[in-house]
Amino acid sequence: MRRAIPGALVAALSSSVVVTSAMAGSVTTEVSGVRVELTSAPETPVTDRKTTYSVRLVDPAGKAVTDARVTLTGRMADGMSAATPLRPSRDPGVYRGEVLFTMNGRWDLTIRVVRPTGRVEIPLREEVERPR
Repeated sequence: MRRAIPGALVAALSSSVVVTSAMAGSVTTEVSGVRVELTSAPETPVTDRKTTYSVRLVDPAGKAVTDARVTLTGRMADGMSAATPLRPSRDPGVYRGEVLFTMNGRWDLTIRVVRPTGRVEIPLREEVERPR
């Protein structure tokens, strides 16, 4: 699944911003010329199995952004929460982390990218399924 977040709703990485929601799985958006690509594996998370989230950051010149701190937080309506840092991987500009969802249902996720120039928050929705 690939859904772009409308550029008009996204402001510069140099400011604190919240963009409108999109579904996780595969999301690509651009923030002041910096492309943010999010993927998850598996694409549809399942309870009690780890889901790996990867974020790739690329600047306007096509160069990997390596000076970011990236975190993923999640919350359900009943207060259940999850959080993980997405750490730099061997691939420049790619940040990865794992989440173990213990409850099925709708999770509201936030990807936060913090750079020396500021931060951006990208809200997402994730439907976590029961194992089959």
